[in-house]
Amino acid sequence: MKTINKIFATIAVGGAMLGLGACTGDLDLMPTDPRTVTPGTFSEDPEGYMEQVMADVYLQFATYGANGSASVEGFDGGMSTFQRAIFNFEEIPTDESNWLATGDANFGTLTYGIVAANNGALYGTYSRLMINVALCNDFIQTVNNGYFDLTETQQAKADLFIRQCKILRSGCYFYLIDLFGNVPYADETVEINSVPPQLSRSEIYNNVVATLEEVSSEYGNDYTAPYGYVGKAVADALLVKFYLNAGVYTGTAAWDKAYAKAVTLINALKGSGFQGSGLCNHYHQLFAYNNDQYSIGGSSSINEIIWDIPQNETYLKSFANSTFMLMGYITDSPDDSEWTIRQADYNGDGGWKCMSSRQQFVEQFDWDDATMGTSKDIRVKYWCTSAAGFSFDDNVLDQDHYGTNGFIPIKFINWALDDNGEIDTNASPTKASQIGGDYAMIRLAEIYLSAAEAALQGGGDKSVALTYVNYIRERAGLDPWSSADLTLANLQEERSRELYCENVRRTDLIRYGKWISGYNWDWKNLTRNGTDFPSTNNLFPLPSTVVSQAGYTQNPGY
Repeated sequence: MKTINKIFATIAVGGAMLGLGACTGDLDLMPTDPRTVTPGTFSEDPEGYMEQVMADVYLQFATYGANGSASVEGFDGGMSTFQRAIFNFEEIPTDESNWLATGDANFGTLTYGIVAANNGALYGTYSRLMINVALCNDFIQTVNNGYFDLTETQQAKADLFIRQCKILRSGCYFYLIDLFGNVPYADETVEINSVPPQLSRSEIYNNVVATLEEVSSEYGNDYTAPYGYVGKAVADALLVKFYLNAGVYTGTAAWDKAYAKAVTLINALKGSGFQGSGLCNHYHQLFAYNNDQYSIGGSSSINEIIWDIPQNETYLKSFANSTFMLMGYITDSPDDSEWTIRQADYNGDGGWKCMSSRQQFVEQFDWDDATMGTSKDIRVKYWCTSAAGFSFDDNVLDQDHYGTNGFIPIKFINWALDDNGEIDTNASPTKASQIGGDYAMIRLAEIYLSAAEAALQGGGDKSVALTYVNYIRERAGLDPWSSADLTLANLQEERSRELYCENVRRTDLIRYGKWISGYNWDWKNLTRNGTDFPSTNNLFPLPSTVVSQAGYTQNPGY
């Protein structure tokens, strides 16, 4: 019957609605375990069915698809996972990360910051974001149209899930307008199978911000959420990100709003942890095997991880998230090499050696020696530097030059850490190629730094900003800054040091006015020592297939 068939429709329908054409695969909107609820047994437990469908919405943010099937057709499943799809465009083209697997045709010249409209990785990233938007909208429409046939009590749970879908959808639209500018906009009012209008970046910004503010208000002052779910804290954290970049997205800055929203969120989450800031006592606890406890809803009173992407090495596997962030960097060095790295040191196995760091990023840290071998900044504790024989001597971006084309900035480890930040072997898993630690899409540390930036831009109290930044610096083992040290230039580098490889770098460089020109790094714009990008490079192109199929307007320069 129609009401059942709608929710059992494939994602390909939702994807086509958003101009994706045939980019989506054969992933059904059935629950992950279809044995428990089927069309024939639906009426026996509509609430349970709704919960399982909502679980599949979350699944699409954590891995590439249910039951081992990738949602994005014709593209590497691991690369199309939400976190990694964003990483491909937020980090790899910037001064932070080199992509060394040059034989992968999907990437093309992405690592140099040059992306064609037919680029495979571009198509995969756009598709992933639009698929997740479609899933969120489909769930909301299914509830609103009464297809779950819920009681009044069950409706309250459905309303909570609707709020969560709106938050998740808003997160997708942050990256969509950030990467692509004017994109198709669809909320729950857009009919399935229709082609949504392509709205301006500013229009979508206003729509999404209004949605997030409304959702945040509906939660009242409740910043709690079950582990792995989004809630008011994620809504407010996304608002901070939108407001911080309002000048880029709309032409009108919103520093005061960014500061006010950040301070409100900070005040709600602080009280425990490092100096009562709400931050973890040890930086690397956030990137360890047992980091789930520091998420909202986790077992610790410290909730630095605001938006958490759960992972598990057994039943929620992924070739993105923490697995990608460790395995993508490491390998075992040959016995005769001049550089040394051992996967076992990180409790990993089967490393890919696909990435290294760029020199300009490394130079932003406070090093003890001219060769950048050691530092008191604990954020580089697990790196492979010149102390292990790594260098920038042969800055050729391929895997054959791994070891001599950049340091290895390892942030994630597969060890459990204790309350002192030391490895707890008893609580750690066996070494593996799938990593069980979660991935933080947004951390409280980012909110602290965003509040400080907004204050320095005239949106808030600079003395409060200094306190906020010094929480970050002192936890990293560095000397606190004086008021004279707190400049925008210094803060920008501190943000890079704290948030490296956390999917913010390209956005930050554009906001700083350093992406197109004014700052170069190795191999920027296909040039060994870097050169300016074309003026149109603040946006990536819309995928050519989407433009041709849906009739959307392509971004200038492509």
